[in-house]
Amino acid sequence: MTQSLRRRTPVRLAILATSLLLVLAACSGPAATPVPTPSPTLTLTPSPTPAATATPSPTATPVPTPNPFEGKRVTLLVLGSDSTPGRVALGLGKLTDAIIVVSVSADRSAVSMISFPRDIVDLPLGNGQTWRSKINAIPYERGEATMKAALSATLNQPIDSYVEVNMGDFAAMVDAIGGVDVNVPKTIVDPSIHFSVSAGPQHLDGAKALGFARSRHTTSDWDRAARQQLLVAAIIRKMTNPATKIDFLALLDSLKSLQTDLPLDRFGALFQLAKEASAAKISMRVLAPPTFSLFAGIEKNTGRGYIQEPNIAAIRAYAASVMGD
Repeated sequence: MTQSLRRRTPVRLAILATSLLLVLAACSGPAATPVPTPSPTLTLTPSPTPAATATPSPTATPVPTPNPFEGKRVTLLVLGSDSTPGRVALGLGKLTDAIIVVSVSADRSAVSMISFPRDIVDLPLGNGQTWRSKINAIPYERGEATMKAALSATLNQPIDSYVEVNMGDFAAMVDAIGGVDVNVPKTIVDPSIHFSVSAGPQHLDGAKALGFARSRHTTSDWDRAARQQLLVAAIIRKMTNPATKIDFLALLDSLKSLQTDLPLDRFGALFQLAKEASAAKISMRVLAPPTFSLFAGIEKNTGRGYIQEPNIAAIRAYAASVMGD
């Protein structure tokens, strides 16, 4: 069931924040060595009746909460939508222009990221039907669960859960963790969104990170997808760095558009998973032509405009190479 955290109760928020803080504390360094408590000195008072010996109450042994991801590959679908308050006010439907499948190997030694360009069409939905329109409209027309099923069928790999935020929340999240550090591949100057950034190592705040993720008019949609992968990796590195000071309440409160089918009580385990995979080898791939496409261009007489016909066989072969256990 999809959960929109816009309706989270204070109790759920506190549980979620507490679980994340506990995980962060547990993973930030070696545990403190407990200081032995001195045994109390027994003083005997003369009495005709022997003093009763107190029996100490048994101390309960805490039972560790099992990690639902222990020893398993975990695969998440990360979605970024353009559903801003301004678009909603204009009655415009949301489009999902950041579509990344992130998979962590069972032994936490490898992380793969696979990005689906927004113009891909003709995807299997996993129920015998085919989605003929562009992939980025699936969440709006059919829902995020259908999107997850479609990408799972396309990759021929299971996807455990999805997480979706809109553009505004993405920027707020980056600001809540103090910005991110990214090695920008090449200089971008995009007047259409009033954005520019120089090539090389850069520290990006929320606004800059959002521009870096959105810009495509002076590059390409495939370049944009690759930059989005760099940002996801940078966010994970920042959040799992023990030196990072994170205000989790501010972070969670910033994600007003967050939707997910991941149970709230698993967010702590998910953060633990990110910690365990912090030193993993990361592979990143955008499903771009010509390798992953049978045709990319303007399709005549169909009204679909610019499209990318996927090479399903090539996509599944690549997914098996990085996600198959």
